[in-house]
Amino acid sequence: AMAHLQRGIEIAGHLPDSLERDRLELDLQFALGPCLIATQGPASSTAIATFARGRELCTRLGDPPEYLQVMFWLATGSVIRGELPQAREVTATLLGLAEARNDRPMLINAIRGLGMILLFMGSVVDARELTERAIEAFSASNETDKLAARAAGQDAGAAGLALMSWALWILGHVDMASAQMAAALQRADAVGHPHTQAYACYYASILHALRGEPAIAQRYAERCLTLSEEYGFRHWHGLSRAIRGICMTMLDPSASTLEEVRGVLNQYRSAGYQLGITVLYVLLCPILLLRGEPEAALEVIEQGLSAASHNSERIFEAELHRLKARALIFRGAPGGGTDAQSSLDQALTTARSQQARSLELRAAKDLAALWISQGRRDEALAFLAPIYGWFTEGFETRDLKDAKALLNQLQA
Repeated sequence: AMAHLQRGIEIAGHLPDSLERDRLELDLQFALGPCLIATQGPASSTAIATFARGRELCTRLGDPPEYLQVMFWLATGSVIRGELPQAREVTATLLGLAEARNDRPMLINAIRGLGMILLFMGSVVDARELTERAIEAFSASNETDKLAARAAGQDAGAAGLALMSWALWILGHVDMASAQMAAALQRADAVGHPHTQAYACYYASILHALRGEPAIAQRYAERCLTLSEEYGFRHWHGLSRAIRGICMTMLDPSASTLEEVRGVLNQYRSAGYQLGITVLYVLLCPILLLRGEPEAALEVIEQGLSAASHNSERIFEAELHRLKARALIFRGAPGGGTDAQSSLDQALTTARSQQARSLELRAAKDLAALWISQGRRDEALAFLAPIYGWFTEGFETRDLKDAKALLNQLQA
């Protein structure tokens, strides 16, 4: 179908200049856009050229209804390239225009898109609120508008639920996050849209890896990879290989998959893709430490902190600072304790500013362990207990089990 669309665009381009020709070409470009997003990724050169041509045609046609979606595609390309502040401004403008024009499909995608941008920028509370709005708007829409919203490349309902699950996990609603992800996967399967299924599976693999469930995460990564190979989803193919390799090494630190992971990450970056790179660094670092490679871990952490600063992708900035402390302690360098304390303080400050309770708990647990090693047991207990006490769910996950075990040790 994509080849036929591209051939149609080529034919349209040879027709005499006229508004009718521009209208025909825009119709074809508009149909091609979601195909390119799925197969080549929204930041690929072909996709960006197509979106830019669509914008030019919209200008020539005098601001047709497709204009907002074409601009959303361009903003999505900026997001994937890590240009988050710029994309935030464009998407906020598109949201206002969608409201003014009562364009419900665009409204759904603009709210969801802005929520996604804010989530990756670390404004997690605002991201949750926007994503809830997007899900509510989607649920209240008719089937025609729901299908029209799929012009963004995936089903907006499943995508919104997947994004919500990440926000909930970060905010400390650990089991609620898992339930929302299950709903996203169910929705993706119900609509039977392969690209949506791949999208949801990738987000699910990351969520379960963060929850400390690598076997479950690997299954979702494998499904995403299978879908990507079957349908030619280039963007998800590389990412699913990376997370699969990370999960395999989580389950068996001696597994020879890390070189593949490093290769995929290098390819991802060299192709201009940046979004979500920090979470892959966050999942990779503990494995390097388990393998006794603190210097490699520190190198990855610095890459992650550089990406967080350059791209404003601060969603896992607190976790990068925490992992830096762990690597410094593991290395045992002179002054490591002081530097580790500083990194943990930064992790806690960042997590608290984002109300990122799951990341705060991790940093607090590591700081308590550091204090225990310094003989400051009473301070460690008084510090960790109320942070753990905030949680009302997720007690079967590794993070809360580890924190509880440390508290039991302090209370013994």
